Amino acid sequence: MPLHRGRPGWVVRPAPGRRGRTVVHDATCRRAVGDGTEPGTQEALDALMREGARACTDCDAAAVLVPALELGQGHG
Repeated sequence: MPLHRGRPGWVVRPAPGRRGRTVVHDATCRRAVGDGTEPGTQEALDALMREGARACTDCDAAAVLVPALELGQGHG
């Protein structure tokens, strides 16, 4: 699913049925609806680095953010 330019960004939501865990979605992801925050890219990357967080694989989040995290390892 390509990133929709009309609503760029990310959404961090609680993982369904998993207390204390979060999922980062592309803002256009159908699973991004409901409770959540809409951080910028840096904040979305920070959210992914927290314990219990993962990137959604149904949208661009995993394809875009996970490689960005891997590139940043060892450079900070």
